[in-house]
Amino acid sequence: MEDGNCSICQQVPESVVHRLWECGAAQDVWARCPTQIEKCASGQDDILQLFITMLNKLSTEEFELFLVQSWLIWNQRNTVVHGGKLQDPNQLNIRARDYLEEYKEAQNHLAIPAHAKPRQSWRPPSGSVYKLNFDAAIFTPMGASGCGAVVRNETGLVMVALSAKGSPVMDSEEAEAMACRKAMEFVVEASFSKIILEGDNVNVMKAISSPSINLSWLGLI
Repeated sequence: MEDGNCSICQQVPESVVHRLWECGAAQDVWARCPTQIEKCASGQDDILQLFITMLNKLSTEEFELFLVQSWLIWNQRNTVVHGGKLQDPNQLNIRARDYLEEYKEAQNHLAIPAHAKPRQSWRPPSGSVYKLNFDAAIFTPMGASGCGAVVRNETGLVMVALSAKGSPVMDSEEAEAMACRKAMEFVVEASFSKIILEGDNVNVMKAISSPSINLSWLGLI
């Protein structure tokens, strides 16, 4: 891919390989990277060949750094094209390492511990009873809520299902209560009489199953 001379060198046709690897500005950055990266590839015909060469020769950590640094070089090239200035190569190398460390730290926080309690799986009802599962969603930008419900028999076969848009709600508990009411109306209209109701909001399920009158604002729902 060529689209005129390099916006930085002003001499060499600006291919993708040139932008990321061969341009003098890019080479100033790579020269300050680990030696293995700097001397790893030369004379590549296209970007795919360059990446394959790097993948085969670099360690995982070095290849990750190469990818982040490539993104920064491309970003800098776009900045120059739109009137910005070249950044110091040392600063780009520092930023590349910082970005990579931040990414790895974020991945560690998102990792699920091996001892985490597994999520309880769905259990079918017994006999001629059906199980109704419902859930709610809140669509803040749309000013609306949503309800999803499904009825299954003792073999797990779906009998009927519902997906509906609801009115705006104040919080997740109100959304769950509204979804429960909508789901119950749905199964009554569908002529189901023996139903086990199952939802994932503990407070709402306790309020529904309690024999006492609910005097809170949720009780109105």
